[in-house]
Amino acid sequence: MKRKRIIAICAGVLALVLLGAAGIGLYWYMDYTKDDGLIYSNVYAFDLNLGGMTPEQAKQALRELAAESFDTKNLTIELPDATLMLSPSSTKISLDVDALVDEAYAYGRTGSRWERTQAKTAAMLTSFDLDVMEHMSIDLTYIRQVVDQLAQGAESQLTQTQVTFEGETPDLNRVYEVAIEDDDVEHMVMTITMGTPYRHLDTNALVDRILKAYASNRFDTIREEYTVTEPDALDLERLFLENCTAPVNAILNEETYEVTPEVLGYGFDLETLAEMLQSLKPGETMEVTCSFLPADVTMDSLEEYMFQDVLAEVDTDHVYNPNRTHNLTLAANAINGTIIRPGEVFSFNRIVGERTTEKGYKGAPIYVGEATEDGVGGGICQVASTIYYAAMLADLEIVERSEHRYLVDYVPPGMDATIYWGSLDFKFRNNTDYPIRVDASVSGGQVHVKLYGTDDPSYYIVMKYETVSGPHYGEEKYKVFSEEEAKRKGYYDGYVIQTAYAGRTVNTYRCRYDSVTGEQISSEWEAKSVFQKRDRIICVIGDPNAPTDEDGRPIETTTEPTTEPTTEPTTEPTTEPTTEPTTEPTTEPTTEPTTEPSEGDSGSGEPEV
Repeated sequence: MKRKRIIAICAGVLALVLLGAAGIGLYWYMDYTKDDGLIYSNVYAFDLNLGGMTPEQAKQALRELAAESFDTKNLTIELPDATLMLSPSSTKISLDVDALVDEAYAYGRTGSRWERTQAKTAAMLTSFDLDVMEHMSIDLTYIRQVVDQLAQGAESQLTQTQVTFEGETPDLNRVYEVAIEDDDVEHMVMTITMGTPYRHLDTNALVDRILKAYASNRFDTIREEYTVTEPDALDLERLFLENCTAPVNAILNEETYEVTPEVLGYGFDLETLAEMLQSLKPGETMEVTCSFLPADVTMDSLEEYMFQDVLAEVDTDHVYNPNRTHNLTLAANAINGTIIRPGEVFSFNRIVGERTTEKGYKGAPIYVGEATEDGVGGGICQVASTIYYAAMLADLEIVERSEHRYLVDYVPPGMDATIYWGSLDFKFRNNTDYPIRVDASVSGGQVHVKLYGTDDPSYYIVMKYETVSGPHYGEEKYKVFSEEEAKRKGYYDGYVIQTAYAGRTVNTYRCRYDSVTGEQISSEWEAKSVFQKRDRIICVIGDPNAPTDEDGRPIETTTEPTTEPTTEPTTEPTTEPTTEPTTEPTTEPTTEPTTEPSEGDSGSGEPEV
């Protein structure tokens, strides 16, 4: 009994709770759906929130908005080449404010109670935009009409550019300066009619943008582009090739350095015509008179820059020796006119070739060890030395050079170069941007060398030298010959068999000077040359088998030969400079004269001195 009573009490309590909850829910529902006479929240027209307004308040707000925009503002449409302005009077735009407010107020108030409740709940959570165009009156026919007119004015059909030529190419076989002064020439005329682009305006899209602008109450300028297809670009290069004649530049044969003359062209200048076409509008026509076209590179311009300057000029005195002079001439003739291209290396042996009797070379003094003897081609080292000296003065790159064994007197100390077929060569590189020509000749007791090219006029070269060791003089030696042997050799008692040479070591420098101010710009070490000394050997008539002293004289000889030199040989160089340079390089050569041609070698082979 007691258990049943407890259950009954609990059931009664639960029923009271449920009944209370239902009552509360019903009260809330009745209150939520109660109409307060205001437009529901978040109901928009033209971005204007009408929610919470009474219908009269909403009408007043919309009338003020219309007065500030639709009734007064113009809508501007800009095209690439035209502008359209729509005014309120022309579009006859108006807004049915009452109908728009009625629709706003009706939102959430139609349909079943459940539908109305859902609409009111949705308005609290999100916005609802009214379709204002349904309540807006606008002269759409007018708008389409003016847009169509605008489109028709912009519309164009695609046409390609047309080019025609009238006349013939005149005679081009003449010099440009003469051709352009010929008033009797009938020139060709080129006529160009520019093509027109296809251009189209999408009127439907533009009208749609206009209506959307009114519907959103936005009066920002509407900018619209055309759909455009341009005509094909005029290929001026192809047009020229098909109808005109291009000029031909003068050509330099890099092997022979002969110049082929230029040939005139005829037609139009590509760059000038391209600039003229930029100002020509679609559909416009222009006439262009063709003319003679000069070549960029002419024979005169080639010859002007080739070999226009004397890069260096050196003349060296040679001794009187017919055979030696003959060899000098042969070598100079082989070199004369040689062209050295930019970057190319001049090789004395490659150009002159082997010195043989078949080529006409004769015997002349050469060095064989410490002795001087006649050899085929003797003497031509003077040609190599003269070119070497000139190459340094021309500021060219020396690739290979060796000094003589003994100091020579036809160039300043250290400015010589010895050569010998098969072992010693003299080479220099043309390190300029232009070809160089070597002119070499022998006349008037001198070897002449000129290097022609294109000079840098901003500076010039002066070669200097300094003696760093020496002079070192050789000793006086004697050699005994019997009377028969001396007579056979053409010797006599006191005959000088071998002349003396003073040895020394010199450094040479390549010094650059400013052509305008004369101030020294730089001084670069060029080379170190080591020249050996040589003993003086005198003939003594006597018994070759008899004992001799350390100088080679017979011990039994009690009287000195009448031609015995003093302790300081009288044939010792008398022109040795009194002011031998020590620390300051000088361009003045020190002459070490001997009793025979001052020729030498490097100690290798048998140089043709």
